[in-house]
Amino acid sequence: MVAQDAPIAAAICDVLLPHAEIEGIAAARMLWYDHGIPCLILTSVQEASTRLAAIYAGAFGYVLKDMAEADVLVCSVLTLLAGQRPQDPLAALNISPHEAQQLAEIRAAHMRALEQLTPQQRVVAGLILEGKTNHEIATQLVLSRGTVNSHVSNILQRLNLATRRDVKTRVLLSTPGMGQRPTAPKGSV
Repeated sequence: MVAQDAPIAAAICDVLLPHAEIEGIAAARMLWYDHGIPCLILTSVQEASTRLAAIYAGAFGYVLKDMAEADVLVCSVLTLLAGQRPQDPLAALNISPHEAQQLAEIRAAHMRALEQLTPQQRVVAGLILEGKTNHEIATQLVLSRGTVNSHVSNILQRLNLATRRDVKTRVLLSTPGMGQRPTAPKGSV
């Protein structure tokens, strides 16, 4: 995902990456938290929960494709390259105080729901967030594929979810500290 021989100053991701191995918000999270690369989300997805998940994931900004004129996009990219983000991310995302309160309640409910998972299921859910397949999870955790399939099924059942994408959203919206900027990147580019 990240070139090892050329420094990357910034990235632009879409929330929906139909043919990619990883979704845009998870990509933004990995770029920022694992490599210290700031990311701008450029997308057509307008839901407040998705906008908030992007900020929790470490995205520096969120620009809607159908509302972004060229000068807005250029200004956003220049701000991103300068390592800056809006002073008030919620205001920049057009999330009202009422929406912010609703989202805080949703986040608390997501956190309570994740507490129902076993420690191993939480690890599997985190790896789903990273975009890992069941086969990759099995290899990484030294488990059989059947065990991982069972964990995924149990996660979906316990959290009353239908898809892996729902698991990603649940984990993103409930992970403590997701919106905090790290003091130093974990890896160097």
